[in-house]
This record gives sequence, structure tokens and C-alpha cells, in this order.
Amino acid sequence: MSYKYRIFANPHGKNVTPEKIRKLSTIFSSGKGALEGEFIITQSLSQLEKSIEEHKHSILEQGPEKTIVGIVGGDGTVMHTRTLIENIWSYTPTYAFFPEGTMNNIHRAVGLGRVNSSVKLAEHMVAIIGTDTLKYYTTSFPSLDINGKKGFNIGFGLIPKLLWLYYGHSAKQYRELEEALPNCKQEEYEAKYKEITGKKEADLFDILSKERGLWGAAKTALRLLNGLRRHTDEQYMLHKPLDGEISYDGEAQSFPEAPLGLYLSCYEEANLGLGNLNPKPTPEARKEKGKFQVVVPYGNPFSIIPELHQVIAGKKLSKAVYNHISLLELPSEKFAQVDGELVLEKGFKVKYDGERKIICLPLAV
Repeated sequence: MSYKYRIFANPHGKNVTPEKIRKLSTIFSSGKGALEGEFIITQSLSQLEKSIEEHKHSILEQGPEKTIVGIVGGDGTVMHTRTLIENIWSYTPTYAFFPEGTMNNIHRAVGLGRVNSSVKLAEHMVAIIGTDTLKYYTTSFPSLDINGKKGFNIGFGLIPKLLWLYYGHSAKQYRELEEALPNCKQEEYEAKYKEITGKKEADLFDILSKERGLWGAAKTALRLLNGLRRHTDEQYMLHKPLDGEISYDGEAQSFPEAPLGLYLSCYEEANLGLGNLNPKPTPEARKEKGKFQVVVPYGNPFSIIPELHQVIAGKKLSKAVYNHISLLELPSEKFAQVDGELVLEKGFKVKYDGERKIICLPLAV
């Protein structure tokens, strides 16, 4: 059986280089195996959308069961590309994710967190496509629909605010981005982000990601606490609770104290954006089939920050409510982190969105 592939590469991903793109392109154009298709480099979201539209008819003729879509980039690239493909093509192909972004949560979840995973996956695909072994290296993962965006994890409130400060940004910049996002086109988002922050997301993250284990987590927490105690603006930003009603599967929820944030995950190995600190799997993230996990921290943010080592160790926060649901609604305007990208929208509806087939590597590779 022959397969058609389309590999969409984001050349602006954190770890993407011209050499890596050439290497991947060469592997797929080697003529080996039962693969035929194109390797496409897109410079912007508008160019990505145009390219997906242009390939619609040729892909539809082939059929979803013979279509493979590769995405080169991080979590944000995966979310944007999947959303456009599934909206324009109206079906879900088999995916292959090449981890070349900042956080690469979904890649880590399917075992692609190792060195040279992108090259190894490309070589693996060329070798197995068209053989009976393909089914043994295809896994199914639950997906979320987030206001029409096709994603895997998402955070609100304390989670994105805490990560924002963790990356070394200020509360003033946070507010500036909140004001800029409603008037910013999607393709302008990255430039606007860098203009406001004045640096790339990875600057502080690269320093902190070198700290491992309990001691590293403790030093990270101490650094955050010392910074927060000096700046009342940052304290105010974290102390402001998640406002508005929260609804689980159509029922309003109450919590012991005002919720400080909310984190959703439909897979394990989600690291809450903590980069290369590589926490153990999110506790019971996939416990109930057809549902996603909801984690709502509450109380004083200063009591949660020192518990970062709990998250890294794969343990539950002491002041948080854990649940599994299929639909979450937040009616008021929210600033959220959706698969590695900060977005501002007038309310959110997040629902379970079925399963997606993803090609994975053999465990020994």
C-alpha cells in the first residue's frame, strides 16, 4: 500500500536549523519505502494555511487511511497545523510529530523526548511505511477541542502566570501582551511577543532547566519567591484568582477557596511547560477513557510554588482539586496557555475530541 505524506516544517521553531530541515527532507525524498509526497517549509501561519488549502484535493483523493501528516516544530506548531488541517480537510490523518520546539510536551508523551528523535523518526517511517509493521508503531492519543483549536493540553490562571514569571518576564509585560493580543493577527503573534518581552522565551528557561531533581526544584522555587517578595506588581498578578464560573460537564463547580488557576491534560508526561526538567507523568492523566484530567489549584500561590518538586516527581499538589471530565466551560474572558502559546479569548469551551493516530518510535531506538 502506498502512502502520501505532507511534512509541514516551521523554520522558526526553537531547535530548527537549516541543516536539520535538509537532513529530514533528504530522508523523505530518498525514494525508499512506499512513501510519496512533499516536504513543505512555511514561514508564517498564513502561508501554512494557504499550503494546506492547496493540497486539499490531492490528499482527499488519496483518502485518510493512506495519508500521513508530519509536523516539524513544538507544541504550538502542532496545535496550529492540526487545527488548520482538520478544519480544511475535514478529516483526521495519521500524524508524525518531530520535536523541534521549546517545550515539546506531546512529543515527549509519545516517546520522542530523546536525542535526535526527529531524524530517528524520519528514518523509522521510511523503513516501515507500506509494511505490516506500521500498525505496531502507531499509537492513539486523546485530543481536546479548545474553542475550535485542536490541542492536547492547556492552562489558565496561575499556571500560565507562574510560567510567565518562571521564564523571567514581568507583570507589566504580561498586561501589555493582554492588551495587544485582541488586536494582533495570528501571524503577527510571535513578533509581538518578542517585541513586548524583549527576549526569547528560552533565556531564563535554559538556565533553570539545568537544575534537576528535588534540589533543582527547590532552588527554582526559592528564586521565584525572592523575586515575588520584592515586586508587589508580580504578587498582585499571582494573587488575583481565576474569576468567573467554572462548569464541569454542564454543572457549576465550587472549591474550598477561590481557584488560582486551572490545568487540563489528556495525556501523561505533560510537564506544565517546565522545559527540560522532565517531570514524571501527570498523575492519573488518562485514568478515564473519553475524558481529560482537570487540576484546579487553590489557596495561597506562595504555598504552591514550593510544591514544584511534587509536580516534577509526578505527585499531586496538596492544595488542588483533581477530576476527569469531558466538557469544561469558562464563560468570562481568560488569558491562557494553549499548547505552548499564550492566548486571550472571551471565554473558553474545552471538550474531549476523540483520538488521534500518531506514529511512534520503537522503545529501543
